[in-house]
Amino acid sequence: MIFRPQRYRTLIGFLAGLFFSLLIAGIVYFYYLNNAYKVAEQEKVLIGKMAVEEYKKNNPTNLVYRIVKDKKSGEVLLDKDITPAELSTSLFPGDAITDPSLAVGKVIRCSVKANTVLTESLLYEEKDYPDDIRLVEYTVLKLPQKLQKSEFIDIRIMFPNGLDYIVLSKKQVIDLQKPEGNQNSIIWFQAGEEEILRMASAIVDASLVEGTVLYAVPYIAPDIQDEAIQTYPSNPEVQKLISENPNIVNKAVTELEIRNR
Repeated sequence: MIFRPQRYRTLIGFLAGLFFSLLIAGIVYFYYLNNAYKVAEQEKVLIGKMAVEEYKKNNPTNLVYRIVKDKKSGEVLLDKDITPAELSTSLFPGDAITDPSLAVGKVIRCSVKANTVLTESLLYEEKDYPDDIRLVEYTVLKLPQKLQKSEFIDIRIMFPNGLDYIVLSKKQVIDLQKPEGNQNSIIWFQAGEEEILRMASAIVDASLVEGTVLYAVPYIAPDIQDEAIQTYPSNPEVQKLISENPNIVNKAVTELEIRNR
């Protein structure tokens, strides 16, 4: 049996006590730091919530619906094309759509970018189209070189004496084909029966008067610019010629195509 001196046993006991004291102190300190961190984080969250609540109180919002991706004029809105969003009451449009059923299935009136807030004035029903609306094609118009699909135009007729009239106003370009070689430019847009007859009269009128030009003028801001007033007076003599000989319109088209080349 080994006998250790009293001093040695006292030292061992002291070191053991010191070790356990340091261990306990470390645990307590770690717990304190961890708890202090949690308290600080909770305070941050609480302050954040209070700031949000204060902001909402001072800046109330309303539910709106926005476009998810860019949409072109004439496209039909689908359920996947819109998503809810909150908008400050101070910026809330008077005709903002707050019910998705009032938007889905309707047609976009003008091209819009993603995140645009939906309003009633931005949409219309497909059934709003008159029964006599047709897609028409013309090859007798002088088109601006920078004219693009989906833009809005006035169709005008200018006589050699300087008289200039609006034949059709604010027609949207459904499609167009720029001239290539000896080919004339082609444009497609929608027109009603009365507009088709008005164009026929203008085409014949232009073919009968040498130097007369049928041309298109684009709108700069169609969303805010009103439709121009049609000022072209259909020529009674031309209308009589058309009624007596329907083929005169085709002859007039050919004449203008040759003239425009």
